[in-house]
Amino acid sequence: MPSAPLTPAQVEQLGDAAGRIAAYAARSLHEDYPHLDLEQLVETFTRPVATEATARVYLAALDRGATPGDAAGKAGTALIHAWADARLAAKAAAEAARTA
Repeated sequence: MPSAPLTPAQVEQLGDAAGRIAAYAARSLHEDYPHLDLEQLVETFTRPVATEATARVYLAALDRGATPGDAAGKAGTALIHAWADARLAAKAAAEAARTA
């Protein structure tokens, strides 16, 4: 993460990048799994906690020398993995509650 605070222009660029990453991640999942609702994916991926995590991964990748495209790819992949892990955990909890 940058040691200096971001300028307003950098904050705007970061917000744009996080939004694009969320949109591409949602579209990618929807293309591979058309039964997933695209609007719901976008809503989930643009929640504050998801946006903050996406921005954090994106900035960390940039700080490690990744290109903006590579950093976006890393952030999008992390976003999809976190979403999938949460879905699997919720499904397991629902199954455990159903069988208890």
